[in-house]
Amino acid sequence: MNVTPSNYTAEGYCVYKGVLNAEEICAAKIELDAMLANLPARQVVYKDGKHQELDARPEYLTEPHPKHPFWLELCRHPRVLDAVQSILGPDLILIMSHLIVKRPGDGLPVAWHQDNTYWHSVQGTDVTTVWLAIDDTDRSNGCMQVIPCTHEGYPEMDKVSTGGDDLLGLAVEVTHEMESAAVCLEMPAGSLSLHDSFVLHSSDSNTSGRRRAAYTMRYANARTVTINTAEHWVPVYLVRGEADNPDYIDLCPDQPLPELIS
Repeated sequence: MNVTPSNYTAEGYCVYKGVLNAEEICAAKIELDAMLANLPARQVVYKDGKHQELDARPEYLTEPHPKHPFWLELCRHPRVLDAVQSILGPDLILIMSHLIVKRPGDGLPVAWHQDNTYWHSVQGTDVTTVWLAIDDTDRSNGCMQVIPCTHEGYPEMDKVSTGGDDLLGLAVEVTHEMESAAVCLEMPAGSLSLHDSFVLHSSDSNTSGRRRAAYTMRYANARTVTINTAEHWVPVYLVRGEADNPDYIDLCPDQPLPELIS
């Protein structure tokens, strides 16, 4: 059963089941497998509040959309955008994306955090993250979990170092009472959730024998959110409707793909 957009306003998240069909998910897995086969030995990642070079891991496949046409097309998929429009309205910009792949048996956990507080080039609160399940995701392989209603008032919570082996290296401290209210978003491949950029969310490590791959796509209301493109690290794309900023690249579905970053 879908958790409807009316839940999003009150609780900070919603779920749409079966957005992509089996053929579309199969294509995504083929593209992802090709990327994983060419994973470099080292990656520059943003962790513990700074950029650093670390041994490559598939959790750190950030911003594939400006470089790979498949992922850029997926970011403007009509059914994906329909889900986003139900939350943010008709004028939409794509601001970021991230493939987070947890390998069987050693997939990194993601500590409790908010999204928006990492994005200093983004001004505004009408921002949502689409979390698209490429693999079936459940408790055993580290599905995402959210703490409902923690987006209320858009609080910017302080981050502390985790001091551990996790994806971000930083976390927001939560009480036992808050954590006990967490909801696990178990979804079959092809389904997606949307969560407010201020709602608290996390995921456990993947200790199962199955991979857990997801594609997060970040969107904003083009009328109420401003992106400082001089500070933003990837191009900003208009994917539906209209926007006043001439620095945004028109990627509405009737437009050809722009030149990609090499």
